[in-house]
Amino acid sequence: MRSRVTMLVIVLVALALPAAGQAQQEHERFWWGFGLGGGSDSWQWWEDGLRGAAGYFRLGGTVNAQVLFGGEAFVFWREGSGSGDLQRVNATAVALLYPSRNGGMFFKGGFGVARAELHGCEPEGIGTTFGTGIDLRIGRNAYVTPNLDLLVQFFEHDTNASLLFTLGITWH
Repeated sequence: MRSRVTMLVIVLVALALPAAGQAQQEHERFWWGFGLGGGSDSWQWWEDGLRGAAGYFRLGGTVNAQVLFGGEAFVFWREGSGSGDLQRVNATAVALLYPSRNGGMFFKGGFGVARAELHGCEPEGIGTTFGTGIDLRIGRNAYVTPNLDLLVQFFEHDTNASLLFTLGITWH
């Protein structure tokens, strides 16, 4: 799993280099996007059986070409072999920061609520989101957006994290 994450970071950096030479990104007014992918659950991402599917929906408004604010809902789910099915949800207020006006690479962070479901137990707590991605233009206002996210959930007696890779579509 560590080699996959390393490879993913290399790919994202390689994709960001050509984007740096593109025309200024068009971040105006309202934006929204969604994506699907997969990832691993728990602080021990390399363990077998902890991989699952992921999806997100995000939308918001633009402060300026380099700062976007909005809301994001992330879902991670997996079917467990002996440990049972698991579903994790984070709903957060999120900020996306684009370091360059000409490149599509961004960093994001958010804070909100978390919910998990395992063996009929459904705790609620605090959820955070940290991630990076890149908007790759495919049309006037449309972008393909690969994302790498770390979702952390804090419950009364448990803290957990999910490392997720998703590929989405974003409209600005």
